[in-house]
Amino acid sequence: AAASLGLALKQIDPERPRVALVTGLTEDARRILTDGDIWELVEVPAWPMGQIGGLKPSFVYERKAALWDLTSYKRVLFIDSDAFVVPDKSGQRLKRLETMWQLKAFGKWHPYFFMNSPRKAGLDQYPEYPCVHGSHVLLEPSSDVSARYRGILRDPPNPAFTSCGGKDQKVLSFLFPHHAALPKDLWRSFKYEGEECDVVLGEVPAVDEIHLYSNQYTSNQPFWGGDCTSCILSGKACKYPNSLTQPCQKKIVELWWERIMQLPSSTANMCMHHLGANLNNVDEACYNK
Repeated sequence: AAASLGLALKQIDPERPRVALVTGLTEDARRILTDGDIWELVEVPAWPMGQIGGLKPSFVYERKAALWDLTSYKRVLFIDSDAFVVPDKSGQRLKRLETMWQLKAFGKWHPYFFMNSPRKAGLDQYPEYPCVHGSHVLLEPSSDVSARYRGILRDPPNPAFTSCGGKDQKVLSFLFPHHAALPKDLWRSFKYEGEECDVVLGEVPAVDEIHLYSNQYTSNQPFWGGDCTSCILSGKACKYPNSLTQPCQKKIVELWWERIMQLPSSTANMCMHHLGANLNNVDEACYNK
């Protein structure tokens, strides 16, 4: 997914630097992310396991602190690596990203986020904060901010931080109470978890990005097609269980593999291997409808 995102951003805005924060990559993963000048990799030390109050221990709490360590850049736009940027022939993705870069800078303590709804009142006794979503952040790097971020984790102000869901989102919501809100229609992100996905259809899709949440659309079949990949791509029925039957689901599978096949051939082959994808099992898995 990270290779797909890097390639999409390179195609949309090739002159803008692309940096991936990585920890403990295998050699194969490193090659996948760097072949074809997709990403510049910045090594981040392994995040320590931490705990806040009664919440489960997790390394997740600190992982976004490293974004504010990128002080060689004036401004950074963070996008989760499981974001699939929809192919675009009209140039609107670049226009939308340029509009995002041109948003007024309010200072290092006022990054831009998309907003989340807080938990329903009464579920806990902790104060409500405006809840941010951690999938996209437009920020101004600062060592002061990253130090404060980590300081909060060493000395949390209350056991569960905020009424906001998530883990790093709790920290972000507490650390930046005066953040700025990203307009949702500026970069249209579609979180597809099995529901209707017709926004991807048509000559000009009505969405900029698909959030590949948990790398699957349903509970039992990976988003890229699983054992039925070759059947979906060839327009045939699959003898294995296949829940990706809507036209828009098939379209997303096609878009995914079109992007992967645009990677250098050795990288595309490694991606197929790591996914366990078999694109050559048409005779075994498929039949005509």
